Amino acid sequence: MKYLRCVVLVLLTAFFACTEGFAQDDGAAQVGDSAFVKTHGHKRGGAEPVVENVHTTDSILQKKHNPKVAVALSAVLPGAGQIYNKRWWKVPIIYAGFGTSVYFICRFSQRMVIYRTEYRNRMQEHFDLLDPNLANYDDESVLSMKKYYQRNMEIAVAATAIIYVLNLIDAAVDAHLFYFDISDDLSLQFAPYLQPSTFSQPGSLGLTFAFHLK
Repeated sequence: MKYLRCVVLVLLTAFFACTEGFAQDDGAAQVGDSAFVKTHGHKRGGAEPVVENVHTTDSILQKKHNPKVAVALSAVLPGAGQIYNKRWWKVPIIYAGFGTSVYFICRFSQRMVIYRTEYRNRMQEHFDLLDPNLANYDDESVLSMKKYYQRNMEIAVAATAIIYVLNLIDAAVDAHLFYFDISDDLSLQFAPYLQPSTFSQPGSLGLTFAFHLK
């Protein structure tokens, strides 16, 4: 009877060990299938494709948001990279900057051409082609105004180039920070602070702030 009990105990122990092992293997298989779905976008067995944005720091599970694509789109069409990064509100700002700079380029260019043409006609003694609106300006004043508008036009061209470069930099930065955690755990919070009075020190009222990091 003693040996029979030992045999039964060993068999029961082996049975429960096998049962636990099968349960662990089944759980691992389910996790593997889930990771397979997130990584490859479809389930085994010919099921329909599954498209899912996985916000995780795991490079295997994370659906990559490529900064090179964002920069390339903004290089071809300014603002397209911001749309790719889902920063739609930045597109009007970019085109407002471009519109303003292009407006000043055209305005300063037109004024510069007027004074340049006037100065050339005077130097070449084409008096029949002179602008009557500039009759009160001497030659030095006309040349000075031509240089003034030319310099402003060059500044406007430089501003346009700077806006274009900033458009590329903004697209690259937003793409790199696309999965950056901006939840409520990353915030600066303010709260009133009240220190109760004691026998040796009166109470005080103040303001505290805390920067929470996840």
